[in-house]
Amino acid sequence: MRGLAALLLGLALLTQAALAEALPDWTSTTVNDFAQIIDPDDEAELDRALTELRNSTGVEGTVVTLSDRASYGGTDGLEPFATRLFNHWGVGDATRNDGFMILVLAQDREARIELGAGYPNDADIRAQDIMRGTMLPAYRAGHMSQGIRDGTEAVISLIARPHAQGLPPPQKPRTNWVDRALNLVFFGAFAAIFAAIGIKHWRRRHCPQCGKGGITTTRSPHRETQPEGGYMIAQTDVTRRCPHCDWSESRPAPMPQRIFYGPDDRVLRRERNPAYRAASRGGGSGFGGGSSRGGGASGRW
Repeated sequence: MRGLAALLLGLALLTQAALAEALPDWTSTTVNDFAQIIDPDDEAELDRALTELRNSTGVEGTVVTLSDRASYGGTDGLEPFATRLFNHWGVGDATRNDGFMILVLAQDREARIELGAGYPNDADIRAQDIMRGTMLPAYRAGHMSQGIRDGTEAVISLIARPHAQGLPPPQKPRTNWVDRALNLVFFGAFAAIFAAIGIKHWRRRHCPQCGKGGITTTRSPHRETQPEGGYMIAQTDVTRRCPHCDWSESRPAPMPQRIFYGPDDRVLRRERNPAYRAASRGGGSGFGGGSSRGGGASGRW
């Protein structure tokens, strides 16, 4: 019996390892549009909203689109696949488990709002309302990108932010001489941080060569000639100049889209700019190691 149990456990572990190996790796902690169904403007807004949510509340949310789940070992069903992907990436803070994932499978015509293990059962009801009332009607009407954006914004405003606000504040410790010393240390640290920010802000507005203010900043599109005779614009050249001396500096800044023009300056096509995504992540540190127990809501259309 022990040998059979060990064999079954080994097979289960091998199966889980194989399924995990088939899962896609994330390229962004905000939007991973592998199925290419999100419009560039909606993707930029989703990235902004999810980044702002993380910065202001610590809640990590991510949007994932895939063509299908079978290609990634998801033949066991939508719900277990979504939970496995969520936990494989580790969405959300590891102690609060308040992350969420919006998963859309374009060819399977399935969608899932996967919630971290820290959310209460009531959040599943709100997720189901969002899925039925906001996301599925848009998908059925052919408005995939709009449905993803509206659904994500609804999860942020109706689930993630209320949950973050409802977390109990940390207990206030008793005041003693150790606390006073620590307060002085923290105050000094914050003072040093604000001073550094102030100095950096002053330097941005003053010439490093002559020390005078009035630095001007200009942006100009950077053209890259294409083999077919047109050109592409994927970044702008940001130039800072001092009006008092001959100092200047220039640096490239990637744009959200790469725009291709013909020889007659007519726009040929637009596409997402991978360099902009990489710059917005700033070499990001990834997810926080959160997990899900399978809470959330599913939908099919």
